[in-house]
Amino acid sequence: MRVYLSGPMSGIADNNFPAFHERAAQLRAQGFDVVSPAEIPEAGGTWELCLRADIRELCTCDAIALMPGWEGSKGANLELHIAHRLGMQVMHLPPVFDLVAHLRRQADFSERTFGPGARTSGVCDHIRKELVEVEESGGSLAEWTDVIILALDGAWRSGASPEEIIAAVVAKQTKNEGRRWPDWRTADTGKAIEHVRDGADAVAS
Repeated sequence: MRVYLSGPMSGIADNNFPAFHERAAQLRAQGFDVVSPAEIPEAGGTWELCLRADIRELCTCDAIALMPGWEGSKGANLELHIAHRLGMQVMHLPPVFDLVAHLRRQADFSERTFGPGARTSGVCDHIRKELVEVEESGGSLAEWTDVIILALDGAWRSGASPEEIIAAVVAKQTKNEGRRWPDWRTADTGKAIEHVRDGADAVAS
């Protein structure tokens, strides 16, 4: 399916091109043939001439994919109107979750509410209490979310930046994927399944 990417540009740094490039890459990874205004050569540089070039490409597509914030864009509203008139499929793209921004938001809230410093013992005590609630609830998402938030709270309180926390999570996942693990089919479901410890890995975390 050939998809036209539509969203806000005017008044946004770099005309919002980085967001367009990211969305186009995501859609292409899903198998779509993507037309992105950020990749269409400028036709004279004025808003009107660029819109003419964009609309020409829009008319070659089967669907229009609307990025968050399209409602406030004159160009995107016109493109959607044309897409409706041409009977094109309309796709609403979900917001992109910015984990770095969220971690900063969480750290700001936590420091205001619970104070500065490592608070390692206090965070661990809170996690232990939440783990009891996880078991009592049968493993509900809400209770697991409390544990996740508290673990991230402990992570930033260790002095790590949001970028360092994300890098550490990715590195740990990669490390776990390279380890040897026992067959889960023979493991006790009530006990932790730990990786096989041999050689140098016997003392690794």
